[in-house]
Amino acid sequence: MENPNRLPALQTGAGIARLTGTILTPVALVMAGATALVWVSLPATPSTDDWITLAVTAAFVPILAGIGLPLLVVGARRLARLRRVLREGAPARAVITAITGLSNDPDERGASRIDLAVDLPGRGTVNARVRQVVPLPLVPFMAPGVRVPVRVDPADPTVAVIDWRFAEPRERIAGAVAGSALVDLAAGLFG
Repeated sequence: MENPNRLPALQTGAGIARLTGTILTPVALVMAGATALVWVSLPATPSTDDWITLAVTAAFVPILAGIGLPLLVVGARRLARLRRVLREGAPARAVITAITGLSNDPDERGASRIDLAVDLPGRGTVNARVRQVVPLPLVPFMAPGVRVPVRVDPADPTVAVIDWRFAEPRERIAGAVAGSALVDLAAGLFG
């Protein structure tokens, strides 16, 4: 059984960055090996095409490593911090102020950028931006004005994670009974 306090890696922008770095870094190493093989296989008098092949192969190594390594390191550090905030952060409520990248299509879903106004008791309201995948059953109900449960870093409340485990179930957000659907939706948007 999966740990409920564990944030799945591909549910955040940081996890996606880490995965991209994990893919690009070994590709850069393979390209370095390919460059060495091209160098070793050059004939005694290389042609212009041979030099171009060597140059192009060698050019990709620093490009891929320059993109892959930082994504791997920064993504892993950011993901570790978000997991710590989800596990140990202070619970709070937030209102979505903007949301982009939302999709109902299960095959086209990525991390959405969600701007939040986090209400911190005794400290006022703090703006935070998260990149998380919205659970598919909640996608139709996510819009500016909707309240969501979050966990924030007590040291830096601008670092937040939406705690989907405590998001209201679909029946409560949309209304389980047709007569109360508009009331529940209005309460979610304005309450």
